[in-house]
Amino acid sequence: MASGLTDDELQKLYTWIDEIPLSRPKRNISRDFADCVLVAEVIGHYFPKIVQLHNYSAANSSPQKLYNWNTMNTKVLKKLGWQVTKDEIEGIIMARPGFIERFLHQLQFKMAKYRANGGPVRSAVANNPPPPVQQQQQPQQPQQSYNQGAIPPPPPVSATGYDRGALQKEVDEEILLDKEQTIQELKETVEILELKIAKLEQLVRLKDSKITKLQQQVGGVQSN
Repeated sequence: MASGLTDDELQKLYTWIDEIPLSRPKRNISRDFADCVLVAEVIGHYFPKIVQLHNYSAANSSPQKLYNWNTMNTKVLKKLGWQVTKDEIEGIIMARPGFIERFLHQLQFKMAKYRANGGPVRSAVANNPPPPVQQQQQPQQPQQSYNQGAIPPPPPVSATGYDRGALQKEVDEEILLDKEQTIQELKETVEILELKIAKLEQLVRLKDSKITKLQQQVGGVQSN
């Protein structure tokens, strides 16, 4: 699979993340973690002294996401004795399947190693370090869970109150959000290209003006 993790490893990873209080509803783990804000919250849950949450602002644009990840790389992950590559960051920012799972799996073990080496841990979790997840409880709110594989099949529609129309609407909203984000990024790219074109046109006009002046000077010399 894209993450390189087994189904069992993924299930344990999602269970671990589900048990950490996060500031956003759980929808799609690749998109939810793309701007690095929730990564900062995960680390801050265990090691609040090494991460400053105010350094990470919610972002839709790729440049702001990249800024957040570069900050995370240099100010936090470095303290854990680890930094992610540009290719890995790009994959996470673009919400490519499997990238964030692979990152979080590595992060889980780096944090456990950091704690074992004497890293400062929040007192509330001092006896509950970020493990390779073994015996953890199921999330209390399965409707906001990444670990869909561990959730029993849904009961009949009459018991849940959900129908296909509602589910389809939710899917359509997710698709619309993706498209809007793509459109915004394309608009930003177009604006940058338009600025470059305008500068090039200005340079061409300046060169044409210089050529015209030189031709006039040459013509004046020849006439004399």
